[in-house]
Amino acid sequence: MSSYVESDHWTAILEEINDLRDMADEEVAHAHSSVEDDTQRLPGADLFFLHTYPATKMEIIAALPPRHVVDSIIASYFKTADMPITLIIHRRVFFKQYENFWKDPLDTPTMWMTILYGMMFIVAYGTLYINPGGNPVDEGTLQEYQNIVLTARERMIQCLRLGNYMKGTPHTIEALLTFLQTEYVQGEEAQQGCWQLIGTIIRVALKMGYHRDGSHFPGMSPFEAEMRRRTWYMLVQFDIASASQVGLPRTIKEAQCDAAEPHNLLDDDFDDTITVLPPARPVNEHTLSQFLIYKSRVVTVYGMICDFTTSSKQRDYDHVVRLDKLLRTAYTQKPPVLEIKPLHRSIMDGTELITRRLYIAMSFYHAQMTLHRKFMILAKTNSKYRASHTTCLDAAFAALQLQTELFEHTQPGRMLFSDRWKILYLIQSEFLLATIILCYNLDDDVTNARRDQSSLSSPQLTERIIAALKSAREVWRVQQGFSKEAQTAVKAIELVLSKTQHKAAIAPSTIPVWTYPQANCADDVNEKNETVITGSMPAIAKPMAPSLLNSDFTESGSQVNLSQAVPSSNEPNLNEGPWNEFFDLDQSWDVWMQL
Repeated sequence: MSSYVESDHWTAILEEINDLRDMADEEVAHAHSSVEDDTQRLPGADLFFLHTYPATKMEIIAALPPRHVVDSIIASYFKTADMPITLIIHRRVFFKQYENFWKDPLDTPTMWMTILYGMMFIVAYGTLYINPGGNPVDEGTLQEYQNIVLTARERMIQCLRLGNYMKGTPHTIEALLTFLQTEYVQGEEAQQGCWQLIGTIIRVALKMGYHRDGSHFPGMSPFEAEMRRRTWYMLVQFDIASASQVGLPRTIKEAQCDAAEPHNLLDDDFDDTITVLPPARPVNEHTLSQFLIYKSRVVTVYGMICDFTTSSKQRDYDHVVRLDKLLRTAYTQKPPVLEIKPLHRSIMDGTELITRRLYIAMSFYHAQMTLHRKFMILAKTNSKYRASHTTCLDAAFAALQLQTELFEHTQPGRMLFSDRWKILYLIQSEFLLATIILCYNLDDDVTNARRDQSSLSSPQLTERIIAALKSAREVWRVQQGFSKEAQTAVKAIELVLSKTQHKAAIAPSTIPVWTYPQANCADDVNEKNETVITGSMPAIAKPMAPSLLNSDFTESGSQVNLSQAVPSSNEPNLNEGPWNEFFDLDQSWDVWMQL
């Protein structure tokens, strides 16, 4: 076997649908062949194997554009620096280092120059390919940007090798993460490379002690300790995200780490001159650091879920109950400002806040689908797992509901158009997982003739799944020209819908309106009086299952004791009337990323 994915990756789920096994094999083969392809996306696309000539520090400095060009690029970078990874570079301290660089370039650490070249690449690449026309530039600047895109990543690799990145000198982790960022912006073909690169970065960070809190090191300044906390929490998120995208185990284990959460601070609140870290801003005051903190709490539990689902040992459903409770707790702890709500109620919130809410919600839905997917089909023959079926499908519905809304609002001229790459690419794997899960559930009902056997296979639920898949198919279709994953999604949906119509002759006359389910932790009791969990996602509309009641969870050591459960039917709450169409399917949509 040349390429392997864990059982909860979307390609593995395809394997479980009889008629889609060949497609799954093609996806795995494509991922493997792309690694062996000698054609690089851009010069410098591979830190480890690219054959590039060694460069001296003087040559690297001489290759920089004139200062007025670099000044403009760096200003643009920080103007749009609203992603969590930008927290690893302190603005005020960076600009001091930037001024010192121009005064004495040869005295500047080579690793720091990697960061400078990375910032230049991200701005140039974004201007030329991700958001062309969003920030018009003159012909001379355009040529400079084209040259930067062609050469900057190779210069970054030269800096990393010249500075011996495995040695772990100052600025090394920040430099490697900046290089990783340039990899991410190039699209889904970069996923395998990102996973390999993040593994290297983590090992260098472990060697440098980033996983231990700065308070353990008496000689470390409060500023450095806080910046290392930010960096480590970014590494944790990248580790889990990249492992999930390629369907492989993560690297970091929480039991070996004690780095404290970053503080809710702005860069203006502290710098490298402080002797004591200032108090954190109030919990409800929104900052980029606040977003990193609360998203990390959800992602940390998601990491535990990945450890559970990728374990070679037998899976204990009691552990599912415990993880489900931890996940819901982590998600509901976030302040109200980070609570997701319909986009038509978010028009005054700004795209940065909208995308941050979206990332947290999608992390939550992704974690739910990953945790409960294995038990979703078992629930149809064993009521013990009934809650997993409800939770998994509700998470998939919620994810595809968001995909539909986001597609509408990322159209040209709409409020999220300029930020469409942050939305439609960075969480595309979550949308794909939701799509494949609904295909899998519907295919199982048809293949095993489960219709009308229970509320888990009712005609109403079947209609709802079909409606969701038809909507998702239209969103995926417009991305097929530049996304292999979109092609897979469309093929899977069309095959399953065709099979459904052929074998079940289903022709729904009404299509339900989607809603976001209520966030609650409720219990249910099956026929054998076995206690199981029920409930679903956070609410921003009417609840999906109003018959469920809230129950208290209590933990004792590693066990979870559930309070007396209340029986519930778990029948979907279907709204009458035609399904709301969020967008015109005939609208054209510009390609938001050219590879």
